[in-house]
Amino acid sequence: MTQRARIVPSSRLRRFGAAALVAAAIVIGTIADRPRPHQEITLGGYRVLAADFHTHSSTWSDGSLTPWGLVIDAWYQGLDAIAITGHRQTLDAKWGRWFSERTGGPIVLVGEELPEIPHHVIAVGIGRTVDSALPIAEQIAEIHRQGGIAIAAHPGDFFWSGFAPVMDQLDGTEVCHPFTLEYPDVHPELEEFARRANAAAIGSSDFHGPGRQGMCRTFVFVREVSAEGILEAIRAKRTVVYGGPAATAYGDPQLIQIAEADGRLREMASTEYPVSVLDRISQILGIVGFALVIPSIASASA
Repeated sequence: MTQRARIVPSSRLRRFGAAALVAAAIVIGTIADRPRPHQEITLGGYRVLAADFHTHSSTWSDGSLTPWGLVIDAWYQGLDAIAITGHRQTLDAKWGRWFSERTGGPIVLVGEELPEIPHHVIAVGIGRTVDSALPIAEQIAEIHRQGGIAIAAHPGDFFWSGFAPVMDQLDGTEVCHPFTLEYPDVHPELEEFARRANAAAIGSSDFHGPGRQGMCRTFVFVREVSAEGILEAIRAKRTVVYGGPAATAYGDPQLIQIAEADGRLREMASTEYPVSVLDRISQILGIVGFALVIPSIASASA
């Protein structure tokens, strides 16, 4: 009886200490958490906007964030504009745009991903859903009728046959995509497609929740800061993207030259994010806290 009396308080003390450490980790992590800096950059007479044209939310697509969560995270990641591109629907994008317009968030363009085999098309700047059952040429024609742009999504060689009939109709092509950072051997396929398509270079995160929104981003050189200004710039191919394992610059050669001389866009495109001392303390406290509570969970289940 005496031995049990000693064990129970010890177990409770361990659980209390673990909870305190985890709570401290959360508080310190929250304090350390900070948004990427927002810079107002003008180069070559154009305002430069950082954008992500391929994101998914949780309502009718298969992302983990709500449409308004995407908007908040986009601001947090230093993005000036995003397209919310639900699978075969535009409702998430319209909700996200409504929220962003009322909270002073980034520009939200209504979009849709048309995920058919063997081609995935990203529609940006549309007003209503495009029927993904249409042949790809008719999909793109409908996107253009609505005043939008058509972007080839992650066009590895598996998708080349699907895009072959419409190479001259594409407005943009993703030459930077997160999977090319994880699988460097795939990146040359996106490069080759971009050379054949002769469309605007696009960097997109294809964000569903894991990873980071804006991990691959497009720098758009706009005449006016608006949704229409962004669409106009893409049609005119005024983009710069840093992509692939070597962070190669893609896009308009003159704009690349200007951007490289300035240096800020390459720095903003970095996938690395500095880890502070507070970040490390938060991580250590969280690990120790969970390590303390595991023996209690194991003994309780035994």
